[in-house]
Amino acid sequence: MTTVSRCAQKSWLSSAKKMLSSQYDNFTWDKFAKLVGSDPRAFKTYRMPEASDDYRTMPSSIRKSIENLLSSDTESNQDDGDSLFVANPSSLIIPALSALVMRQANLSLIENRIIAGISRSPRSPIGLTDEDRRAMAVISRACLENQLSDVAAEIHNLLYLCTQPLGQWLKIPEVIDKGLADTILIHADEGVPTAEAEELASKFTGMTAGIEEQLFAQFLEHIGRVPTESGYEYYTKIREFVVRHPLCSPAEIKDLGNELPSTLWVLIQQNFYEQIPSAWSENSQIAKCHHCGNALKQGKAGLICRTIACSAANPIPSFSVVSSNELLRVSRGIRQYWIEPGIDELRLFDALIVQGIPAQLYPFRDRVDISVGRVGIDLKTYTSPETLGAHFKKGLGGLAHYEFKWVVIPDWKIKEVPSYLDRLNRAIDRPEVECLSLTEAFTQLVKGEAYYA
Repeated sequence: MTTVSRCAQKSWLSSAKKMLSSQYDNFTWDKFAKLVGSDPRAFKTYRMPEASDDYRTMPSSIRKSIENLLSSDTESNQDDGDSLFVANPSSLIIPALSALVMRQANLSLIENRIIAGISRSPRSPIGLTDEDRRAMAVISRACLENQLSDVAAEIHNLLYLCTQPLGQWLKIPEVIDKGLADTILIHADEGVPTAEAEELASKFTGMTAGIEEQLFAQFLEHIGRVPTESGYEYYTKIREFVVRHPLCSPAEIKDLGNELPSTLWVLIQQNFYEQIPSAWSENSQIAKCHHCGNALKQGKAGLICRTIACSAANPIPSFSVVSSNELLRVSRGIRQYWIEPGIDELRLFDALIVQGIPAQLYPFRDRVDISVGRVGIDLKTYTSPETLGAHFKKGLGGLAHYEFKWVVIPDWKIKEVPSYLDRLNRAIDRPEVECLSLTEAFTQLVKGEAYYA
């Protein structure tokens, strides 16, 4: 059977279901979705025709899980990790580590359980599985073979190190040669996997639904219950509001609720925002960034914005001190998946609107980040151009719907990483995709009315 990247997603899923029906009784689409760890409503969008407005590209983690089911029976899959390690251990070091990060994140973020260094017993919901132990063992082996200290003997220490660039603590050829030296797998402040961690984990077996998909499953389910056009509008309105309000008052959420169905408004109140930690404020006051609206924190050289994208683009902070009483903050999973990339998305979107360019933000429920007529824009902040290139080489996602396919990188990220765009172009290896800096994308759209005429 061919992979999704070589065949239309809808027909591939239909063929996969037909093959698996011989192994499972009454194998419905809902059972298929649950078997691979996907929300049934989200799974339905993966098998829509590509021309449909409801079509969504299947996450690589779901695709991999289905491929595992097709390649062998359930018992063989349980042993697949061992056989893969034996067959090609060096190529799986970073994918195995990333998959370990994703499993622990699922335990913490989705299941709200503690991360423990003990081995998991059959009836215990916490502790390390055999798969976790194998992943830690392959990292330990790599360290010893490269005359490094064994950093993988204890799970909490290993996860802490994953908040730092791989090249600082895991100086092995599999990191250096593949352009991963600056890659971080866990956001230090939030304890949430980075986009690169999820992408790297997709190469490893045993992964199910991505963390982002699970975090937003209830939200997408509610959106799916309203008429399609209204769903698109509500999705954009809510996501834009959240990105613009990393700190928010109950009154502002109430005002937003006047424009939404009550079920969505209640969901935002209960799941999207939480109380500000007392450690963030001093004497009931908090420093609020003028650029993105997030809180500031103490850095090595003074106050810096808590949003990485904002602090990188604005190294000299501009802020005001406000009362923290009754202020709420966006919950941690949403901060990582919406706020961090959203800062640059809104920066470009706002600049285009000021110029009178008809840009759309998160069209068709996030088919792309921004569309301008025939141009589809995905804005990414991966540290490794090679990892990002591998992502788009496997599939174009929503960009496939647009004549002009742009992958846009913020200027601050390009300055951080040597030869970023050249490396990205080589890694993507798709002539139909154009890789641009944010400034270049803005300039081309301002000058090129043909893109959206």
